[in-house]
Amino acid sequence: MEAEAFLIKPASGLCNMRCSYCFYADVSDSREVKDRGMMSVETAECLIKKAFSEVTGFCSFAFQGGEPMLAGLPFFAEFTALVKKHNTKNIPVSYALQTNGLLIDEKWADFFRENGFLIGLSIDAGKEIHDSLRLDASQKGTHRKCMEAVRILKRKKVEFNILSVITRQLAREPKAVWQFFKKEKFGFLQCIPCLDGLGETRGGNMYSLDAALYGSFLCDIFDLWYEDFVRGNYISVRNFDNYIRMLMGALPENCAMSGECKAYALIEADGTVYPCDFYALDEYCLGNIKEKSLEEMLRGENARAFVRPSKQKPPECEACWAFFLCRGGCRRDREPMVGKELSRNYYCDAYKRFFHHALPRMREVARTVQASAPKSAL
Repeated sequence: MEAEAFLIKPASGLCNMRCSYCFYADVSDSREVKDRGMMSVETAECLIKKAFSEVTGFCSFAFQGGEPMLAGLPFFAEFTALVKKHNTKNIPVSYALQTNGLLIDEKWADFFRENGFLIGLSIDAGKEIHDSLRLDASQKGTHRKCMEAVRILKRKKVEFNILSVITRQLAREPKAVWQFFKKEKFGFLQCIPCLDGLGETRGGNMYSLDAALYGSFLCDIFDLWYEDFVRGNYISVRNFDNYIRMLMGALPENCAMSGECKAYALIEADGTVYPCDFYALDEYCLGNIKEKSLEEMLRGENARAFVRPSKQKPPECEACWAFFLCRGGCRRDREPMVGKELSRNYYCDAYKRFFHHALPRMREVARTVQASAPKSAL
C-alpha cells in the first residue's frame, strides 16, 4: 500500500462530555460490545509495526473518540516514540487529533507542537449555541473551557482548526456563527451536518437538521465567505474548498464528497478494525490488527462488500444537473437502503439550492485561484 490514513480510537467511545448529537455514542451503543476500553501500548505497537511493514509512501495517524485525550499523555508519548523506532524506512508521517478541548493544558500543547500534531477542536460557534448541546458529564456548558483551550493552542503556536456541527440551532444563526469565527480569527473551519441516530426517522430530534434549513444555511454562509474572499480575507471552509478543487479538475479530499465510500482503517481501542467511523458496527468488522494484515482487511472481500453499495445511485441522481458536484453525497445521508440501492440523499434539495445559488461564484473563485497558482502547481 502506497499511503494509508489510520483513524484511531485510543479511548474507544469514552468521553468527558455528553453532547446531545454524538454519533459515535449511537454507533457504539449499537454494537454487542460498546466500550473497547483503553488502547494498550502493545496494541499500538502492533498497529505501528504493520503500518510500516505494509505502507510504502505515507502514513497518517489521526486520533478521535469519544475523547482521545482520555488515553493520557504518556500513551501518546509512547506512541510517537514507537513510530520513530519502527519507521526505519523514514516514511513521511503526519499526526492529527480531534478533541473537545477540555483536557488541553500547556503540557499537552507543548507535546502537540513538538510532535507536529494538527488539532481539530470542536466548538459550535458562540456560547449560547454551543452550551445548549455540548455539555460535560455534570450537564454544564463547556464553551468557556473550549475557549481556554483555543488561547493555550494559540499561545503555544499549535496548528489547529475548528469543527462545528451544524444542528438546527446553529443553522438558524449563520450570521452570528460567521461573526464568531471571524472575531476569533479562526482560519480553518469544518462545518458538518449532524446525524440522527442509526435507524431513526430523520428530523425527529431537537437538534435535527432538515434539508430546507441546511440549504438556507449553506447559501448564507457562502455569501459571507465570498464577501470576505473578494476583500482578500480568505477563510478556509472545507466544503467550499473541496467544491472549488473539483471545479479545478482535482479530486475532493473529503470522502463524503467523492460519491462512494473507501474502506479506511478505523482502529478501535482493542485493535478491532472497521471501514469507517460511521459504520464501526459488528456487521462491518474487518478483523483485528493483532490477527490480520492491513492488506487483508482493507483490500479484502469484506471491505469491497462495504464499498459496493455506495457506488449505486438512483437513476434520478445520475441524470441530475448537480450530480457532477454532489455525486450523491455521504452514504449515511442516503440511508435507509431501498432494496440493494441507497436512497436519494436526505439533503438533496439543500445541495440543489446551494449549487444554484453559489455555482457561478464558485467557478469565478476557481478561475481566480487557478490563474494565480504557480504553473508547476497546475
